[in-house]
Amino acid sequence: MNVIQLLENDHREVDELFRRVHLSEKPETIDELTKQIVHDLSVHAAVEEQFVYPLLRAKVDGGGAMADEAIEEHQQAKRLLADLEELDAGSADHAKAMESLIETIRHHVEEEEADVFPKLRDEVGASTLDSLGDLVEQAKKVVPTHPHPLVPGTATAQLVAGPWAATVDKVRDLLGGR
Repeated sequence: MNVIQLLENDHREVDELFRRVHLSEKPETIDELTKQIVHDLSVHAAVEEQFVYPLLRAKVDGGGAMADEAIEEHQQAKRLLADLEELDAGSADHAKAMESLIETIRHHVEEEEADVFPKLRDEVGASTLDSLGDLVEQAKKVVPTHPHPLVPGTATAQLVAGPWAATVDKVRDLLGGR
């Protein structure tokens, strides 16, 4: 699948999770949805940072600045995700952090879909986008599943720290811990 289609599908899935959070009144349900949001956004950010943003830097005029802005938005989201992992799902602090996350992610998605993705489509061939989509699908199985806001969002940092973080995250997931 084309990498842009794959990432846009991720955007729709996370937005649906946000919608379900808004509809839920049960802390247990909100907690489960929060865990899924943390997982999905952590994986999504990791693959964008490792694969998409380097391509953006290399192929699009002004791509470096766009990648830097996107990475900063990811860092903000990772801090919010880390906070959400520590907060009780029924608390006012959790609700406030979730609203901040939703606002941050929707802004980020709007920029990607209106500006970044069209420029990538224009500058990168369809076969490259398809190949990258296949690679990203495979990478999603081995990247971190929790936020690591202290790890810079550059491809180099992700490639160095990512495997270690992913291993810790997988063990954490197996043990059912946050």
